[in-house]
Amino acid sequence: MNTPGTTPQRYNGPARDDDWTNYRDTITSLYLDQNKSLKEVMRIMREEYYFYATEKMYKIRFNKWGLHKKLRAHQVAELLVQQGKRAAVGKSSVSFVHGRKIDSDRLNTYLRRVSPARRKELMEILSGRAELGAAQQRSIEEIICRTPSPEPESEPLPRRLEAPDGLRLPEECMQIVRSYVSGAFDAALWQTTPEKELVFPHRGRTWLDPVSSARQLFVNGFTEQGFRMLRITFDDYRDVMVRQDPSLLVETCLALGALLQSGPGLAESLINYVCGMSRIVFGPKHPLFLLFVRLKTASPSDISRFMGLILQSFLQAVQLDSCLKPTWLATVYRGMLNSDFIEASTAQKYMQDLLTELEQRLEQTESSLSDSPGREALQTDIDFLQYHVSWLYKLHNIPTEAKISAQTFVKTYGSGDPRVTRFSCYNMLRTLRSSYEVSDDEAIELMFKSLTICETEFGRNDNATVTLLATLQSYLRRAGQEEAAAKIKADFETRWNEVMEELDKTKTQ
Repeated sequence: MNTPGTTPQRYNGPARDDDWTNYRDTITSLYLDQNKSLKEVMRIMREEYYFYATEKMYKIRFNKWGLHKKLRAHQVAELLVQQGKRAAVGKSSVSFVHGRKIDSDRLNTYLRRVSPARRKELMEILSGRAELGAAQQRSIEEIICRTPSPEPESEPLPRRLEAPDGLRLPEECMQIVRSYVSGAFDAALWQTTPEKELVFPHRGRTWLDPVSSARQLFVNGFTEQGFRMLRITFDDYRDVMVRQDPSLLVETCLALGALLQSGPGLAESLINYVCGMSRIVFGPKHPLFLLFVRLKTASPSDISRFMGLILQSFLQAVQLDSCLKPTWLATVYRGMLNSDFIEASTAQKYMQDLLTELEQRLEQTESSLSDSPGREALQTDIDFLQYHVSWLYKLHNIPTEAKISAQTFVKTYGSGDPRVTRFSCYNMLRTLRSSYEVSDDEAIELMFKSLTICETEFGRNDNATVTLLATLQSYLRRAGQEEAAAKIKADFETRWNEVMEELDKTKTQ
């Protein structure tokens, strides 16, 4: 049998051990680098190299070499460990398995789609309870995580933040998050459906909504009302903490992101509150207390940097034991983007993956979904993801984003997905100041139109409605319309008092 670089000869029997050795690089390149199917590899090797082997012989050899297009549990475990260690010291990573690049998106996809049996195997490996075979050990030895590009020698290494006990902060945070998640599942604090989807208890409203309102109040000069809204938020947070809601850590991180953008000292106030409350409710050894007491040592810029790491660690850890609803994940990614915890390109990739997953699920299950509501619900979720993906690719951070948000708000009112309607309203308020091609007069006109819809769609005293009034008052005053601004401010204060009275009644019931 010929060797690479020589003229192919006629058939002289099935491939021998030496032939497999000689052609290993060629076969590996065809199968992995060029992404050929096994059938295609067999045909090319047969026709171009007169290399003859059966499908079974190829599969045996692939297992021996550790050649697999799909990631294996032991490979994922090793990748998570190596990347985690590097991230803990502030290093970015590019990973390779048998010379093939594996990015974080592929790891996230694996964790979302892995079967319960494989998920259990992965947990066993990560915990050290599973013993790897010789082939698995050889496969792990060919996993490489390194820095994407050389750093200039003159550039100082990233500063390592030391926790009070001398341990590095990011590494400690990641370890604590994993402990928090595994402990919640082990103690059956969090429930899953028969399909292993994590169950989030139904709540009338998330405690995170008032944080968004407080942010807008601070931005528009209503400092007293903003602090009062935060106190209400903290009270709601205590109730969620006692229930140990699975969304608690995610919402806490996103709340910190909003407060970091609201003014100095606000995020630190929440961290101090969480530290004190978690110590009272759970005790000084609980993961939440251990996590946030370490964050007390960080600067605002470091808090922002670590939040992305903490959230990513949480999502990965949760998806080892369960799966997460794609639309919930999309909302988390949007929140992370709005808080500057991830880049827009990263959010785009994540949401595109979620959309692809939902579309594939619809194709696979359409024949089995005989009930129209089931198909409609899945299609509604797909439409929701398509909206977010399209927005990120076409409209995010453009100078007229607020104007388009307002137009979407009007368009979806009463006929579209209410999630899109509320998002459009908050996004309009959030991006008004950065949409520099939207004039003050245009902004005022947009807010007057939106106010009527808010009152009808959400209610006269809803957070979104009252926050919109506060923002409108600020723009009217800036445009010199003092009389109109005074009237809106009086209306705001009346409704604000009504909101506070209603919340007080709720607390006493």
